Amino acid sequence: TDPEQVEQYYQRMLSECTGMERLVGDLLTLSKMQNPDFVIEKEVVDVVQILHDLARAVSKIAEEKHVTVAFDCDREYCLMYGDYGRLRQMFLVILDNAVKFSDEGGEVKVQITKGDKLTIRIKDNGIGIAPEELPFVFDKFYKSKLRQNAKGSGLGLAIAKQIALKHDGTIQINSEPAKGTEFVFTFDYLDE
Repeated sequence: TDPEQVEQYYQRMLSECTGMERLVGDLLTLSKMQNPDFVIEKEVVDVVQILHDLARAVSKIAEEKHVTVAFDCDREYCLMYGDYGRLRQMFLVILDNAVKFSDEGGEVKVQITKGDKLTIRIKDNGIGIAPEELPFVFDKFYKSKLRQNAKGSGLGLAIAKQIALKHDGTIQINSEPAKGTEFVFTFDYLDE
């Protein structure tokens, strides 16, 4: 009956419900993405704009950890066919993880280059991933046991991979413990 304790219980229940809501939403998204009949609505999107917007979106979290988000692209825009919302979701998962797993005062680099393919690299200089964990990071419900991952659902990277595949793209990961992690995306792009 103590009002303070009642408030604590309500806050805990709200937090648990919010977590469950996010988990159910993530499961629904992943289920859709894995369905071979699910087709993404594609239009011309600017990858530079998406990543610039996301860099601003994660800047608040990055500031709290004194992490710098550096952007490297020699073009004003890079166009491809894709689903703006899904691409934004995919890159947000990776950027959010890059900041989350970076050391205090670290740096996250976002690089966009064009060659045969459009290549997007998102690299942090954080704690890295152990070699024995690398084969499993895109698996559904896989979570590292690190404290930074305590609130994760284990679905973010699985969803990111499915979104890349639905855009006929690839996603690769390079990582070394204590040296950082790099995600490399490749997509077809539109000539300007």
